[in-house]
Amino acid sequence: MHFKENIKLLRKRKGCTQDEVSFALEMKRSTLSGYENGVAQPNLNALMQFSDYYGIAIDTLVKMDLSSLSESQLSQLE
Repeated sequence: MHFKENIKLLRKRKGCTQDEVSFALEMKRSTLSGYENGVAQPNLNALMQFSDYYGIAIDTLVKMDLSSLSESQLSQLE
């Protein structure tokens, strides 16, 4: 599962802090940090929030290593 790496990569691509993303997703920053560090697992609702926020399908967020894609490939997913 690549979820933790993917959400961190996507957040940094947007140039956002954890505070900004957690505010936008209406979750605690510590919760987002837990997801990014792999110490917490998101529920379905959280997965849907990340999917909507980044414009990327849930299965792509979870299954695909987005860091292995080129910039143009990432842009096509969004």
